[in-house]
Amino acid sequence: MNTPITLLTLSHQYGSGGSLIARDLGQRLNWKVWDKEIVQTIASQQHVSEDYIETKDERVGSFIERLVESFGVGGFESAYNIPPPLRLKDSQLARLTRKLIEEVSQEGSAIVVGRGGNCILANRPETLHVFVFASLDARIERVMNVEGLTTDEAKRRITGMDKLRTDYVHKFYQADWRDADGYNLQLDSSVWGETGTADFILQALEHHTESVRG
Repeated sequence: MNTPITLLTLSHQYGSGGSLIARDLGQRLNWKVWDKEIVQTIASQQHVSEDYIETKDERVGSFIERLVESFGVGGFESAYNIPPPLRLKDSQLARLTRKLIEEVSQEGSAIVVGRGGNCILANRPETLHVFVFASLDARIERVMNVEGLTTDEAKRRITGMDKLRTDYVHKFYQADWRDADGYNLQLDSSVWGETGTADFILQALEHHTESVRG
C-alpha cells in the first residue's frame, strides 16, 4: 500500500464484538459504517422488508429455498402463491450486496462489516482488511450476556453462524473466510477488548498514513 487508506473492511467471528468495534471506529474516524445499513439499503432498493433481507443476509439458502427456486418463477411459487419478495435468490442478494459495497468503496471514508468485503475489495489499494476473532469461551460468554442464551444455546448459535459465514464466502467468492492471506491485520478481541482492538486498528491506520507522507 503506497496510498492513504480510505476504506476499512472488518470481518469478524460471531460473538467477538466486531460490529461494536466497527461502530467505535466509525465514530472516531467520522467514517460511515456499513453493516445493518447494507440490509436497510438493499431492502429499500428492492421494496421488501428489512426482516426479509435480514433472514437471507450472509447466508446460503436452505434446502427448501433451493427446492423452491428450482421450480422457477411461474411454477412452484405461483402454484403456492408465494409473494414476489421471496423470489429474491441468494445469488441475486449476493450480487446486490457486492454492487453496493463497490459503490461504497468509490466514495471512501467507510467501514464495511463482513459480507465478503475483503474479497470484493481485495484489489483496492486504499483499503485495510481486518479480521477480529476471539477465544471460544469469550464468544460464548458474550453471546450469553447479549442474547440471554444458555451455554449450550450460545455454543450452537456460534457454530451455526460460523458455518453460515464460511459457506457464504466459499460459495460466492471461492475463498476461505479464515484464510490469513485475505487480511492485513488480525486481532484477538478476547485479549485486547473491544476498545483496545479498535485502538490497534487506529494505530495501524495512523502508521500507514505517516509512512505514506514520510
